Amino acid sequence: MAAPTPAPAALHDRARALVLRMHAVERWAYAVDTSTPRADIDAAAKVAGYALVEDDPAAKAARYEAPSEGRADGLVLVERPDLGVTILQAFGPTTPDRLGPVLEKTGFVPQSSLLARAYDLADPRAPQALTALAHMVVAWDDDWADLFLLHLAAPDPVVRHTATLATVIAALSARSKEPARSLLLEARRRERYPKLKDTMGEALAAVEAIAPAAP
Repeated sequence: MAAPTPAPAALHDRARALVLRMHAVERWAYAVDTSTPRADIDAAAKVAGYALVEDDPAAKAARYEAPSEGRADGLVLVERPDLGVTILQAFGPTTPDRLGPVLEKTGFVPQSSLLARAYDLADPRAPQALTALAHMVVAWDDDWADLFLLHLAAPDPVVRHTATLATVIAALSARSKEPARSLLLEARRRERYPKLKDTMGEALAAVEAIAPAAP
């Protein structure tokens, strides 16, 4: 299944739409290039008022909190050297004031660049870009569904496998079973490789277990 990569202007518009959606749900996600040392991220987070409350070197993950009007803002760091990025996920009402200065110090990979790479299935980095973007699916829409469908229906089974796992990440990020469930059901129905079909079944089970988002 092939689809033309959107024009640069469309990619920038889409990236702006993603940021607006993040503001609407008070959850943000950005990808920082893996060349940025963890110590630099820690230092930037500390200056922004975050305190490290949990660090799991084995999982390459850490969690920070900052006091905020009755409830703590949170910052979660997930190192993904396999993707070439470190994912920063943040939530809470004062996050824009805190996260902005952090990103100014660490820099980040523009969403438009990740989108351009993900849409180009001829690019061997497309699956990695989709997986990085999966962390940014704070709310599903038709454009997200179309992009994941593009990968789930790709001719290369390796691409379809990565897309299956990325769809679960996106569902967890959005805290929503749909449309991930429908995308995976259709992908499993089409799949000809038994092992990959089994993986899709496991992915469906993971999506079904997602608890609904709090109102």
